[in-house]
Amino acid sequence: MSRADAERDAPQQVKKILRVGLFQGGKSLEERLFRKPTNVTLGQSTRNTFVVPASAVLPKSFTLFEHGQGGYALNFTDSMEGRLSLGEAVLDLSQLRQGKAQRQGELWHVMLNDRARGKIVIGDLTVLFQFVTPPPVQPRPQLPPSVRGSILGRVDTRLALVMMGSFLAHFGFVVYLRTLDFPRQQDIEEIPDRFVQLMPRKVEPPKQEEAPREEREQPKKEEAKKEAKKEPAQPVKKEISAEEQARLAAERRARLEQQVSQLGLLKMLTAKGEGGTVVDLVKGGDPGADADKVFSQIGGVGVATGGGLQAVKGGGGVGLSRGIDGLRASGPGDVGTGDKGEARVRAVVRDSAPQDIEPGTLDPSAVAAKIRQYKGALVACYESALKRNPNLSGKITLRFTINRMGKVSKAEIETDTMHDEDVNRCIIERASNWRFPPPEGGGEEVQFAYPFIFQAAK
Repeated sequence: MSRADAERDAPQQVKKILRVGLFQGGKSLEERLFRKPTNVTLGQSTRNTFVVPASAVLPKSFTLFEHGQGGYALNFTDSMEGRLSLGEAVLDLSQLRQGKAQRQGELWHVMLNDRARGKIVIGDLTVLFQFVTPPPVQPRPQLPPSVRGSILGRVDTRLALVMMGSFLAHFGFVVYLRTLDFPRQQDIEEIPDRFVQLMPRKVEPPKQEEAPREEREQPKKEEAKKEAKKEPAQPVKKEISAEEQARLAAERRARLEQQVSQLGLLKMLTAKGEGGTVVDLVKGGDPGADADKVFSQIGGVGVATGGGLQAVKGGGGVGLSRGIDGLRASGPGDVGTGDKGEARVRAVVRDSAPQDIEPGTLDPSAVAAKIRQYKGALVACYESALKRNPNLSGKITLRFTINRMGKVSKAEIETDTMHDEDVNRCIIERASNWRFPPPEGGGEEVQFAYPFIFQAAK
């Protein structure tokens, strides 16, 4: 027998695979065979190969078995314990640190062969590993044909008949449409020549030759000359003499005096007398006389006092009394004096008990009492908005978080039926400065949701 035949008949050596098992508290957690070379990791993260409970020794992810070009390698730290056999002798991890193990940063690195096996202890977690011959792959379990049934047996007969009938009906309708002769619009190229000759044609006017530029500008120059001749001559200003100017000024002054004498109150004051002039108010027309004697001779005029404007009856006048508050101007509409200054706006803010309280050690009644003290700031925010929109009203639920020191660490609007950004911003700014009693025993943060109803006072 030749050497080639002997090598062919000899059993081929199967490459071993890694087998890893995890135990915790004497109970088996998981066992896995790695048919394909890969890195094996442990930790709390779900991305690891083995997910283990929280441990103070292991980080979130730790590569226990690392695969490279030379095969698998074992990584361990100074806090880990265990034993390892490479096929010759069993060694502790402490002996490996002094011998075959190589230090790479904070880790120890040992290359493994096909005969390696060992035990690694990480806190209360125990990892057992070894290299074994891969077992044959189990075929996927299948049901027997009698149980599986056939495709036709799983088809609903009634549904299949309905679908078949619908398909035939649609297919027959499409075939029927294909057989119809629909009228087709003819193209211009398919129209007979005799119809083309009968179509009206657009006749273009003959193009006129352009005249030279000098001939085209000649009529424009002639029209410009004619317009220059039609312009009227500038009138010569006539000088006015000094006597004429004085006469015109006197006439203008007389017209103004006549117009002024016909105006409102002045017309009533100058109604007495023959000429209707101002001097008729003073009997005798002497403006240098004693003032008391002069005013005593005037009728229909009095002195305004605190009680009103009193018209003194005398000289034919009629005495009437009117308070200063009753003065009005007649015209298209009555004009009142009005109130000066900005109108005061009053608001009503109602609150209720806190909602959606997270479990904590803070008394809700203490929080409600504090919020009633701070409610004046919310009223100010709402009254400021009422000056812009008197019809503004609604309900706002404020959600805020109280930290261990009793301060508001976060404030936000949970629900809002008022829909006013300025009011929401003002409420959040005021609530961020609130102070409450700290939770008992230094507890965790507590969250409250507090509703407020904003209405304008009637």
